[in-house]
Amino acid sequence: MLVVEYIEKESVISCMSQLQSNKKNKFWSLTKINTLLAATVIGLAAVSFFMKGEQPSSSSTSAETTASASAHTAGKQSVEVPELQSPSKKDHANTNVKAADADTASKQNAETKTAAAKAVPEANKKPASTSTPPAQNMKVVYLTFDDGPGPYTKQILNILEKEHIHATFFVIGSQLEENKANLQKVLDQGHYVGLHSMTHSYKKLYKSGSAAHFVHEFKEEQALFKKLTGITPTLIRAPYGSAPQIGSTFRGAISDAGFKMWDWTVDSKDWSYTGKPDKVIAQIRKQVHGKREVILMHEKKQTVQALPQIIAYLKKQGYSFAVYKPEQHFVLNFAKDPRL
Repeated sequence: MLVVEYIEKESVISCMSQLQSNKKNKFWSLTKINTLLAATVIGLAAVSFFMKGEQPSSSSTSAETTASASAHTAGKQSVEVPELQSPSKKDHANTNVKAADADTASKQNAETKTAAAKAVPEANKKPASTSTPPAQNMKVVYLTFDDGPGPYTKQILNILEKEHIHATFFVIGSQLEENKANLQKVLDQGHYVGLHSMTHSYKKLYKSGSAAHFVHEFKEEQALFKKLTGITPTLIRAPYGSAPQIGSTFRGAISDAGFKMWDWTVDSKDWSYTGKPDKVIAQIRKQVHGKREVILMHEKKQTVQALPQIIAYLKKQGYSFAVYKPEQHFVLNFAKDPRL
């Protein structure tokens, strides 16, 4: 390799020297120039041949280069682990908004459930049209209170509220205006309020024998009730009960006026046991046996005293407590008149 390079170098130098000398000697021989050029070409050819013998072919080099690059790439890929992309600020914001929405919805749902648990259904104002009557295999009792509102109304309401029980009240029209606050409290706590005539006078209601007089008293009370509360009750209870005072003609007139009428299945006789709450309790224990009972009571002191024990006894006997609802009305008059 060094010899060839030396020959090539010397040939080029010699050629250049001769060319310079040629300037001085215009008689340089063309033959000598050709000889020198031929020697130069031969030297270059020898160098090229020698270089081919030492260097690998371009395809081999290319293959090795490609293989090396592939190996490098593969090695790099096997080592490098793609980074987990962090959520953008926008994603964080969306997540926070969704979390806030979910938290708000959860709080609203909890508040709604709490409000629903505390809310008391207003039996007169908003009857639940989709509700269903108690199952036939259940023992159900309706507590009813006559002759209010009066001085014992609040005490009865407090006991019922404590026991989470709703009852049915039959009020006297002549007592409504002076006891408007108590009447409103009965409604606000979710009890049903029916009509018990304007005067509760046996003479005015029955002695004349006129169904028109009877109906007139209830119509008068109904109008007053609506004026005071905005509600128009349709359930009535006849003072002293419907038998034997009310015959078929009376019942027809009551039905034509748009009223329904309830009597009772159990008479506590509390009105006759002044100062004797134990007697009231004994009467109820004696009479309560059926699957569905409607108990007649009055707003009396002895009734207030007996009521907690009455409720405890009924619960022990497996009764659930119900309140009258117009859409669940059932016939309960002594004559079993389906019109009422």
